[in-house]
Amino acid sequence: MAWKEVSVEELAKSLGANVAEVRKKQRLVKVIVKTRKDKVLSQAALAKKLKISQARIAQIESGVGTAKVTFDVLFNMLVALGFDYKVVTKKAA
Repeated sequence: MAWKEVSVEELAKSLGANVAEVRKKQRLVKVIVKTRKDKVLSQAALAKKLKISQARIAQIESGVGTAKVTFDVLFNMLVALGFDYKVVTKKAA
């Protein structure tokens, strides 16, 4: 079965990852991709700003290994795209 046919729950379970965390990371990746494209910034140009490879940007944007990408990496990508961020914690219901 192709990886894109796997649900978030199945993917998270197979990787031993938290489903909610994977979903949050996927939402951040969507913001990153949309913003990069809106700014007409290539993956290579973003990679250069971050001092990582274009292949790594492509991997992150494709969703491959989302569970293993740290929030730190995603936050750094957002900063490079002009975002400020604030981490807020809230008690679960």
